[in-house]
Amino acid sequence: MRGAAFRVFKRTLTTQQTLEPTQVAGFNQFFDDDNGTDSWRYGGAIDQKFTEDIYGGVEFSYRNLNAPAFDLSTGDAINSNDDEYAGRAYLFWTPHEWLALRGEYQYERLERGFPFEGESKNLDSHRVPVGANFFHPSGLSATLTGTYVYQEGKFLRLVTGIEESGDDKFFLVDAGISYRFPKRYGFFSLGVTNLFDEDFKYYEVDYANPTIQPDRFFFASITLAVP
Repeated sequence: MRGAAFRVFKRTLTTQQTLEPTQVAGFNQFFDDDNGTDSWRYGGAIDQKFTEDIYGGVEFSYRNLNAPAFDLSTGDAINSNDDEYAGRAYLFWTPHEWLALRGEYQYERLERGFPFEGESKNLDSHRVPVGANFFHPSGLSATLTGTYVYQEGKFLRLVTGIEESGDDKFFLVDAGISYRFPKRYGFFSLGVTNLFDEDFKYYEVDYANPTIQPDRFFFASITLAVP
């Protein structure tokens, strides 16, 4: 069992970096909030190893934020009192030493006390990723993940500020292969996200760090570990 309750004040950081631990009992401590944001986070989780090759758990957290902002109509300083809820359930299974399977359910709810135009007022996001990873003793590995996403919320339109409801659901597939160099000198990887170039509408809470690629995206990388 894990549990945590902590308070964080987002101060000005050089290049957004700090030496402090980024997590407390597995719960993120730092987010890309506006400078001056005062937040509390509470979380609890249960992790359980059922057998030698099956592992699972559940996790839930609540976060309250007071972020400095300005009322654009009056110019007065205000605090946007926001609430964030996050839940997660997961199950990992390794039926063979070469194969690892996983399934998850992820839930996120956002309630903004003072949303601006172009932002969400209330937002509910559901994700169900299911994946398989293959590892061969030769150093070759492959991964395949399918993710069902459903999101609904209330949004304020740009310019007009009119509140509208919207939702969308879609299924994404990501895939990749990699090769581990002999003597663990590094990796070479090839991959693709949104393999079938799915078209969808999705609101990113942190638009500077998107979690979903809106279009098919191919990538390659080399990681070297020099002794």
